Amino acid sequence: MVLNEYRLSKIKLDIRGIRISAEEILFYTGLILWTAQVYIGKTIYADFYSGKLLTAVRYFCMLIFLCKIVISEKNVLQRAATVFLVCGAVFVVVQRHINTGMPLIQILLMVYAARSIPFKRICKVLLWACIVCWTIPVLVDKLGIFSLDREIYKERVREFLNFNYVSFASIYFNNILFCTLYVYSDNDLPGPGGHYGRRREVPWIILLLFAGMVFWIYEVTDTSLPFLIAALYLFLYIMVFKFRVRWFRNTAPNRVLAVSLFPALALLNYIVAKNYNKRVAIMKQIDEMIHFRLSLPNQALKKYGVHLLGTQIAENTDTTQGDYFYVDSGFMKNLINYGLIVFILILLLYSVMLYAAILEHDKLLTIWLICVAVYSVFNNMLLSPMENGSLFAIWYAIDLIKWHKEKTARSRTDKRRQIEYGA
Repeated sequence: MVLNEYRLSKIKLDIRGIRISAEEILFYTGLILWTAQVYIGKTIYADFYSGKLLTAVRYFCMLIFLCKIVISEKNVLQRAATVFLVCGAVFVVVQRHINTGMPLIQILLMVYAARSIPFKRICKVLLWACIVCWTIPVLVDKLGIFSLDREIYKERVREFLNFNYVSFASIYFNNILFCTLYVYSDNDLPGPGGHYGRRREVPWIILLLFAGMVFWIYEVTDTSLPFLIAALYLFLYIMVFKFRVRWFRNTAPNRVLAVSLFPALALLNYIVAKNYNKRVAIMKQIDEMIHFRLSLPNQALKKYGVHLLGTQIAENTDTTQGDYFYVDSGFMKNLINYGLIVFILILLLYSVMLYAAILEHDKLLTIWLICVAVYSVFNNMLLSPMENGSLFAIWYAIDLIKWHKEKTARSRTDKRRQIEYGA
């Protein structure tokens, strides 16, 4: 009884009458804390806060998400099953691969906790949390309060912008770009005669501002791959929302594209990495162009292989401690780390989201997911909400598919009745 009353409670936010459930507040609290600890761990502030403190925050966030799930579930059996499964999974990974398994449990718990929360609201909270956390270290750098040394390598001068790896500033800023355009844009609203109705769009001045920021980050960090993905996202947004190009409609070819894009890119990525040969000039040239995204996965596949339940990759990003070794490709890293079973579930999750976006004309989510698919060939962002907020869209996608089926069923019923009455 207490749980049900707490679940249905509402808190008034402002004079316009916007209300938010207590379970949403619980989820947003966990999300903001999670965002803060991720950014602290990826910036200079990691030097001021111990790893144990950040680990404690992550476990506290897990507790918050678990409480939110228990509160929001209506069935007592579902609550008990959730607690039992989480505790069992934690016990298993502690006994085996805690460094690999625990992050997966944390992300799955966070995503499941988002089940009853509107996706666009999640994006808005995530957006502003990321803006604050991203801006602080960059301002500290630009104001001269504290700056990490530049990285100079073969005529490449790269600024860290106070992130502890040179590409993090651009990768994390891209998620801010993705969330901003999604939060402040509406889907198509067809009006009389097939014309578009009024809808929110990001103004040209904001798009130009984002384009300038993306170019500036590229100039100071020299990170070409995130820059190209951001440029692709802006280009597709402008073409579809500003110039009204009729891409990504609900057609059979687009639906086929939706269900096949992630598996196809993953399979292509695996085949190319598996068969990489540095003695082939063109393959070596492409590998160097994309910063060793072929040779390093090739080494990982030879060393660890692909297993049903995965294996932990021993990586090294500190060249003073030996040869650099890090699998950047999201497809390859998740396949090796988590195994074939989990990897297939990840591909299925993203295919469902892209299919739902095509089915119900959410063109901006379609654009976002296409960029994520291409991006995942080069960077590991499939299970990182701070780099890829579209991860939370799975429940929204499932609701879209359910609503589409109900709409189709109603339409068929209405047609049947018209035929019967007409007869």
